[in-house]
Amino acid sequence: MAASTNDHDHHDHGPDHDHGPGGLGGHVREASRRSLVIVLVLTGTFMVAELVGGLLANSLALLADAAHMLTDVGALALSLFALWFAQRPATPEKTYGYLRMEILAALLNGATLIVLSFFIFLEAWERLREPVEIRGGLMLGVAAGGLVVNVIAAIMLHRSAGESLNVRGAYLHVLGDLLGSVGAIAAAAVILITGWTLADPLIS
Repeated sequence: MAASTNDHDHHDHGPDHDHGPGGLGGHVREASRRSLVIVLVLTGTFMVAELVGGLLANSLALLADAAHMLTDVGALALSLFALWFAQRPATPEKTYGYLRMEILAALLNGATLIVLSFFIFLEAWERLREPVEIRGGLMLGVAAGGLVVNVIAAIMLHRSAGESLNVRGAYLHVLGDLLGSVGAIAAAAVILITGWTLADPLIS
């Protein structure tokens, strides 16, 4: 009877013990998901603002940064999908299907960035040959707003970057955007101080 009781106790405590790590893992995934959703909304919203600001300021640097943000939105959405998929029961078919989708999404994201970069390069070349007037004050304000958004996004993702490779990838994308905002701020400052508008296409 004693042995039976001990066995019963052991089986009763087993599931409780298993739920501990599972609960912790679920909490980590939920925190990562929440961070990704917030950053996705921030990035997507400011991408539109930066696109409009770039057109109004006639700034190619802002338009280039908005294009980079577009690919970041794709990367963030892919990371969110990966977190959602990770919670589903694993089967070989689903795993291979996800891997194919992840590769295709990454290729599409990369191809989009290459195409956008090509058109930005062509426009930058034209502007180097024939400089255009740029509203440096507006450009500086929009670029500064982008820097603030990217710093907030980087801080939020950094908390979960060590727990998830997908979040870490999104974090690195945001860091790239942050550098783009710094470059746009530098170009805007040069334009405001010296009037040298070629700084804009060069930074682009």
